[in-house]
This record gives sequence, structure tokens and C-alpha cells, in this order.
Amino acid sequence: MKNKTAWEESAESEGTTESERILTRLARKAFLSLWSYPNVYSDEGKGDAKGDGKELVDLLVVFGDDVLLFSDKSCRFQSHVDINISWPRWYRRAIDKSARQLAGAESFIKRFPERVFLDKSCAVPLPLTIPNSRVARYHLIAVTRGSHLAAKQFFGGGSSGSLMLSTYLRGRAEHEKMPFHVGQPLENGRFIHVFDEITVNLLLDELDTVPDFIAYLRKKEEFLEQPGVIVSIPGEEDLLARYMATVRNDEHTFPKVGQGVDYVALPEGDWEVYLKSPQRAAKKQADKISYMWDALIEHHSTFIRSGEAISSPYLPSDNSVDHERVLRALAEQPRLARRTLASDLHYALQQSDTGHMFARVKMIGRPPNQAFVFLTIPKTSGEDYATIYRERRMHALTTYCHTVKESMPTLEEAIGIACEPLSEGVSSHDFIYVDLAHMPSEEIAFWRAQADELEILRPKTDMMLFRDPEREFPAPYRFVDSPAMHIGPDGTPMNRAERRKADREARKRTKKAKKR
Repeated sequence: MKNKTAWEESAESEGTTESERILTRLARKAFLSLWSYPNVYSDEGKGDAKGDGKELVDLLVVFGDDVLLFSDKSCRFQSHVDINISWPRWYRRAIDKSARQLAGAESFIKRFPERVFLDKSCAVPLPLTIPNSRVARYHLIAVTRGSHLAAKQFFGGGSSGSLMLSTYLRGRAEHEKMPFHVGQPLENGRFIHVFDEITVNLLLDELDTVPDFIAYLRKKEEFLEQPGVIVSIPGEEDLLARYMATVRNDEHTFPKVGQGVDYVALPEGDWEVYLKSPQRAAKKQADKISYMWDALIEHHSTFIRSGEAISSPYLPSDNSVDHERVLRALAEQPRLARRTLASDLHYALQQSDTGHMFARVKMIGRPPNQAFVFLTIPKTSGEDYATIYRERRMHALTTYCHTVKESMPTLEEAIGIACEPLSEGVSSHDFIYVDLAHMPSEEIAFWRAQADELEILRPKTDMMLFRDPEREFPAPYRFVDSPAMHIGPDGTPMNRAERRKADREARKRTKKAKKR
């Protein structure tokens, strides 16, 4: 039995506490295991070979130039104690401690990216390269558990129990005076995303790819940090609902804040409206095929971790970083793109014509800057798999991925996937990543000649181009506004206390009407 590599063993680790294990499982489902590492350590303070390193964060995600640092704190809330005592205690142990841990970890990793390890003995370095601090984008995320039931009881009136977002709060002293409200925990204003046990689940379920999740974090920070504007949100889930329901230039975003506006308050209940909408249900149904894309990435990650990934002539056989770049190109696609890419791949797999290859090229961007090539080639009778068939397939894939530059000069990269059609009954995959950004005319001509020999990508004969528009919400989507009773007489959305009062008065009116 083959011994597992240190990278393989780290992939099986899920954290040391139950809450860390929950976070790790959620993160690996969304971000995939090749880029997610629980309980990473630094060698800071490690005295000798037998000493232990210092835990940096509970979960580290490194994906290209983005670095996500997670701190997970599960602290019991003392509901039987006066709220003016129990809230500050919980805040210090859960939120304040997490924020300071994250800030310290960010500072250390920026200064010493090579001193991050997978084990507490600091013998196994992080297998991925942490980007240089000049280009790295750090996202600090505190997952705090234990406040949900206490917050639900405190707010009453059917509250979801999630933490309210109030951007005017900064530092520990201000937070301790406002139970279950969160602004910026650090006095210096370094942005910390604070999620509780409810909202972290919702976020990683709704935004379950790295690019989708990172886009939300970035745009959320921009929305909440607008100069001179105070923002009040009933809970992270309602902010997420607004984000999902607001689309500009084919991207999710947040509502625009008008010039001169200095206070923005979102109404409560948006998440429930979005959650129950037929449009979201249609989206989830349409997304099902996209998880084939996730499974493909995850399956081939195992070969990279085990050192068994087979290299093409364009990927050094001893360089797992280059293999990671190929799979990262696949994982860089958001959920909507994965839906169409998986559909195209599935279509290619269904094509089988003995002795003939089938290829489908999917171009992404406006104008196109990225191409995906899906190639299926049946194995002919008597053809040796390793020395003839696999080599023939890889040559065809390489030719496709280079020649597409001729027909679409704006392309900067091509990613190719080649495999047997489903009818073969066996399955293997070849991957290739080709940088097309700077391809001289001589090289373009060379690959054109190679394509002509293979009789492929001939524009006047067997090459068809078509536009493939895809809607994230297959059914027309219009976000339903919150109930009118939650809008004040001046047209301004009510705050949480005002909404609770309006709800109570509405219930009283209903009871009186029933008695009549």
C-alpha cells in the first residue's frame, strides 16, 4: 500500500474542534480541498526541533492572489446573566479575540509567507505559494458561534437571531454597549467580516465557489465603507439577499447610494422573500449540472496531492504548482459559468464517432479572453493506450488550444480537457493550460499548419460559431419589495425596533378583527 504524502494527509484533516470541522467541511465544499487548509501554523516561538509552532488561523484559503483567513470561535453565551454583562463577555471572547488573531496572522503571513506550515511541528510547509504582499488581497473572516439563540430572544418578534451590522461602531468599547450589533471590531478600521453560525452556512451555500464568495466580500466591503455613510443592516442574510437580487452589467452588486445620502438602512425580511422565490428555485435547478465541474476539479486534485499527476510536454513533471494552475483556471469560474461549461463538457462526452474526434470550444469574456477546449477521441482497435492513443490525444488537444488564437486574437489563455467519450466505458483525462497573451505570428502560423494536418479548426468547412447566452435566474426575476408596513411615513425603511413595534401593532389589529 502506497504511503500517503504529507499533502494528502493534510487534506484529510478537518480541524481540532467540532465548530472547526463544520467550517472546514463547508469551506471545502465551496472552495474545494486543493486550496483550503485548516489549522495552519507558523514557526514563531518554536524553540527547538521538539517544540510546537503557533497556530495562525483556523482555516487558510490561498487562491491565486486572494488569501482568505478564517478564525472560528465557539463560545457559550451566558443567557441567564444580565445582558450588559453577558454581551461584553461574549464579545471579548468571540469577536474581539478573533479580530486580533486575524490581524496578527495577516501581518505575519505578509512578512514571512515562507514560514507557514500544515503541521504544528512545522515540518510540512504550505504546498501552495502565498502571493507577494504587493499584489495579495487579504480577506479577514471571523466566524463566531454561540450568540444565535440569545440574539433571537433579545430582539424577539420572530427575529432570525443573526448579528446586526452597524457601520458606525468601531473598537471594543463601542461594541460592548450595543448587544448583538457589529461594525468594525478593530480600532484601526481594518475590515473584518463577522459571520455567526447561521449566516456562515447561508453564505457558503449561496456563494459556493471561490470567485463568487470573494466577489461578495469585496463588494460588501465597498458598500459598507462608503465615506460619510452610515449603514444599518438587520442581518448578513438580508444583505446577501439584496446582493443576489441586484444585478448591474451582468454582475451581482449592491444598491447604489445616492449623492448626499448619509444613512442607509435595509429592511428586514429580504432573505425570506428571496429564499422562497420561484426564481431562486429555478436557479438552483439549473445549477445542478454545474457540480459536475466541481467534481472534476476535486477528483484531479487527488492526483496532484499524491504526486501522480501526469505532465504534458508543456508542464514540468516535477512541478505541482503548474498542475495547480490548470485546475485553478477551472476553479476560477463562478457558478453561472460552471453551469454552461459543464453542459458543454457533458455534450462533448456524449459524442462518439469511431475514428473521429469531437471538439467544442467555449470562449469567455467580452471580448473573449479565455477559451475552454473540450475534446473527445475514441480509441481505435489495437491502438496502444499509453504510447499511441494518449500521445495522439494530447497532440490534438495541444494543437486546438494554440490554434484558437488565430480565429480570436483577443484570447489570453486556453484551457483544454481531453478524454474518451462516455461510450468507451473507461475514462481518463488530459489537461493543458496555454498562455496565449503573447504569441508571435510565426508561432500562430506553426500551429495553423499543425491544425491543417489534423484537419481541424477549418473555418470554411467544419467550424461553427454561435452565441450562448445564459441567465443566472432562468425565470424573469424581480426582487419583491419588503412589506409596506416596514416603510416609515416619510418613506424611509424602519429600523429593527420600529419594525418590531409595527409587527406587534399589526398582530393586535388582526386579533381585534377576528373578535368582531
